[in-house]
Amino acid sequence: MASIKKISKCFQEVKRLTGDLLPDEQINKILDDIKIKNNQSKFDKAQEKTDSLLAEEVINKFEYDQAVKKRNTADNNIKALDMFQKVKDVVALSEGRIDAVKGVKGILVGIQEFSTLSRNSIGSKQDTAEVVYITEMYQKINKVSDTAWDDFAEGVFDPEIKQAMAGETVLNENAVAIAKILKEAQEKWRLELNDLGANIGQLRDWITRTMHNTEKMGNASKGSKIVGDNRIAWREYIKPRLDLERSFPGVMDGSKIDEIIDGIYNSLMSNDHLKHGGTNSIYGTRNVANRLNASRVLHFKDATARHEYDLAFGEPSLKESVMGVLSNSARNIALMHEFGTNPKETFEKVLALLRKEYKSSDPKFAKKLTFENFKAEFAEIDGSINGIGDETMAKVSMTVRALQSMGKLGFAAPTSIADLGQYMSTTNFQGRGFLTGIFEAMGGLFKTQDKAAFEVLGVMSNSIHSFMGNKYGSAGDTWGTMGKLQNAFFKWNSLNRWISSLKSGMTVGLARHYGMLADTKFGDLKIRERNLLKLYGFDDGKWDMLRSIKTLDVENRRYITAEDVDSIPDDVINSYLGKKLSQRELRNWKRDFEMTWRNVLVDQAMHATPEPDAAVRAFMHQGTIKGTGQGEILRFMGQFKSFPVSIWKKIVGREMKSYGPEEGKLANITGLTSMLMLSAIFGYIALSVKDMLRGRSPRDPTKGSVLMNALAQGGGLGIYGDFLYSELQNEYGGSMAESIAGPAFGDVMKLLDAAFNVNEPAKAGKKLVQLAEGNVPFLNMYYSKAAYDFLIGYQIKEFLDPGYFSRLEGRHEEKRGQTYYLKP
Repeated sequence: MASIKKISKCFQEVKRLTGDLLPDEQINKILDDIKIKNNQSKFDKAQEKTDSLLAEEVINKFEYDQAVKKRNTADNNIKALDMFQKVKDVVALSEGRIDAVKGVKGILVGIQEFSTLSRNSIGSKQDTAEVVYITEMYQKINKVSDTAWDDFAEGVFDPEIKQAMAGETVLNENAVAIAKILKEAQEKWRLELNDLGANIGQLRDWITRTMHNTEKMGNASKGSKIVGDNRIAWREYIKPRLDLERSFPGVMDGSKIDEIIDGIYNSLMSNDHLKHGGTNSIYGTRNVANRLNASRVLHFKDATARHEYDLAFGEPSLKESVMGVLSNSARNIALMHEFGTNPKETFEKVLALLRKEYKSSDPKFAKKLTFENFKAEFAEIDGSINGIGDETMAKVSMTVRALQSMGKLGFAAPTSIADLGQYMSTTNFQGRGFLTGIFEAMGGLFKTQDKAAFEVLGVMSNSIHSFMGNKYGSAGDTWGTMGKLQNAFFKWNSLNRWISSLKSGMTVGLARHYGMLADTKFGDLKIRERNLLKLYGFDDGKWDMLRSIKTLDVENRRYITAEDVDSIPDDVINSYLGKKLSQRELRNWKRDFEMTWRNVLVDQAMHATPEPDAAVRAFMHQGTIKGTGQGEILRFMGQFKSFPVSIWKKIVGREMKSYGPEEGKLANITGLTSMLMLSAIFGYIALSVKDMLRGRSPRDPTKGSVLMNALAQGGGLGIYGDFLYSELQNEYGGSMAESIAGPAFGDVMKLLDAAFNVNEPAKAGKKLVQLAEGNVPFLNMYYSKAAYDFLIGYQIKEFLDPGYFSRLEGRHEEKRGQTYYLKP
C-alpha cells in the first residue's frame, strides 16, 4: 500500500522512463472518450466489437491501437516503479534479513524469509490460477451429466464440440452444453487479458486453439530429413484447409501467403508458442508495438478441416488443447498483473532502478542486480523454460525418464503416507495445531468435507490434467502420449487422488478457519494467524476488505472464498490505495485480490503435500531447456529429487525462516523439531505399510538404520535423506552414485555390468532382471508387487542365483529385524 501512495512522488521518474507519453490518468481519459463513442454501456459489459467495426463506428483503428499502446507503456512503467518501491520497502523493514536480491526473487518465485512479499509471488499465483481455472471448468462440465467430464476427457464428442464452437448445428445436447461452457470460459479469460493490455478480438473458438505437434511437423514429408521439404509438405497440407481470407486479411498474393505460412512453421518449430511472456505470446493479440511478433490466428474453413489437422499435426484430444490454452492464459494473466504487457522489459527496468539505488552505497552488490542472475527464475515464469533445443534428444530423454517413473514409483501412494506429517506441521505453522491437521487430512482423503465448499475450493488439477506435475516431477516434464500414459499410471497407483484429496483438505480447511474469524479485526487475530496472512501481503486494510466479502455459509460453518470480490465498494479500494483507479484498473485489482486469497489456500496446500513450486523448479532447472546437453543432464540428475528438494527448500526453510521477528527463535526450534519428529513417525508408518504390502513384517524401530530410513522416508532429512536412504537400502540395487547422478545413470551401470559379466550368465542375468523390474511400466504397483515377486520375480532370481531369497531374508532380519510372511 505504501508504495502505491508514493507513486505521485515518483512522477519525475515516470517522465524519465516514458519520455513525453501522457500520464496514466490522461491516457485512460482518451480511452474513456473512445468508450463513450462506442456506446459506454456496451463497452462496460464487455460486448466487444471487432477491429473493423471500431474503425467504422468510432475512430480510426490505428488511433485506437496507439491509445492502447500509450496506456500500456505507462502502465508498464508504473508497475516497474511500484515493484522497485516494494523491494525497497521490504528490505528496509526486514532489519537485515532480506536484501534486494532476495526481494526480487520473492516477487518472481517466492522465498521463505518472513516478509510481505515472500509467498505471493508471480510463480505462486501462476500455479494457483491454473489450479483454480482447471477446477472451475471441471466442476461446470461435470454438472452437465454424470459422464460429461469423462466423455470430454476421452474425446467422445470432440468433432461435435468443435462444430458447436464454430457455430454449426449440433444435435448432441452434451456437446452443445460443453461448447457453451468453453465459450463462457474463453470470454472470461479474453476480457481479463484485454484489461491487462492484450487487445484480443472476439474469436469463436479461441479456447480450442490448435496445438501443433512439432515432431509430426518435422516429419511432414514422410521420409525426408531436410527442413525445407518438411516445411513445404506441412504448408501444402494446411493451406487448403485454411480460410485464407480470414487468416491473412488483405494478402492477395499466393506467394506472400506461402511465405507467411513458412514463417509460422519456423516459429512453431522454434517453440515460440510455448512461451507466456506478455502480449507478444498471447494467441489472438493485436499488438501494434510489434505486429510481426504477435501471435497470428490461423482460421480453418470449418470444424471438419480443423479436426483433420488435429489428427495429422495437432493435438487429437480437444481436452488437452483446451487445457493448454487454459494454462497459458492463467500464467499470462498472473505475469501481466505484475509486469504488464512486456514483462521482460518491465523487469529489466526494475533492476535498472535497483542498480541505481545501490550503485553509490554498495557498487559490488549493485552488480548482482542484473538479469543474468535471475534468468533461471524468470525462465520459469515467462515460459521460456518450456522451449526445446533438439526435438529428438528431448523426446528420447523424456521417454526414458517417464519409463523410469512408471517402473519405479508404483509404491508412490503408500510412500505418501509420510505426507501426513508434513500436513500436520503445516497446520501447526498456520496456528491451527497438529491434531487439526490429521483430522482435516482424513476428511480430505475420505471426502467428508462440505460438498458445497469442496466444489468451490477443491483441487482437481492433479487428477484430470495429464501435463500437471506432482511431488516427483514438474509440469511439462512429460508430454504427448507419454504424458497421458504417465498420468494414467499415477491415477492407477492412487497418487493423483491422494495429492488432490490432501490439497483439497487444506484449501477447504484453511478457508473455513479464516471464515470463522471473519468478524475478527486484524489486530485481534492470533499472532500466527496474522503473520501467515502477512506472508501474502495482507494487512489491516486488505483483511477488512476480505472479511467484508460474503462468506460461503454451510450449516453454521463459514468459508472465505472471495468469489464475490466485486461486492467490495470502489471507494473503499480507492481509499485504501490513496488514489482513484479507473474502472479497468479496479477490475484488475479485484481479480488480483481474489487470486491472492486463493493463492494463500493453494500455496499452503502445496506445502501440506510438498510439491515443487516455481522456486524449486528454478533451482533444479537453472534456466536450461529440454533437448540441450546441460538441460538433460540436470533433468536426469534431478529425477525423483523434486520431493526432497521441496522438503528442504519449502518445509525446512519455512520452519527456519518464516516465523515473524516478534515470535522469537523458540518458534523456529519447536517448529523444526516437531517437523522432524512427525517425519520420523509417519515415515516409519509408510515404510511399514510398504513392507507389509511386499510380504514382510514391519522393521524393528530400535535399530539405528531404521530410524534413518524413517526420517528419510518422511522427508525430514530433505535432499540429504535421499542420498542416505538410497545408500542404506535400495530395492533395485542402486548406490550413492545413482542417488547423485539419477536413476538413469544407475540403469546404465547395470547394463554395463551385465555386459562385462557376459561370461557369467547368472550374474549378468540377475542384473538384467533388476533392470527390467525397475523400468517396466506398471509392474511395480503396490497392490500387485507381492504377487509378482513371490510368483515370478523371486523364482527367476533363485534360478539365476540359487540361495538368493534365503540370503535376502537373512540380510533383512539382521539389518532391519524383519521376517517374511510368505515364501517364494
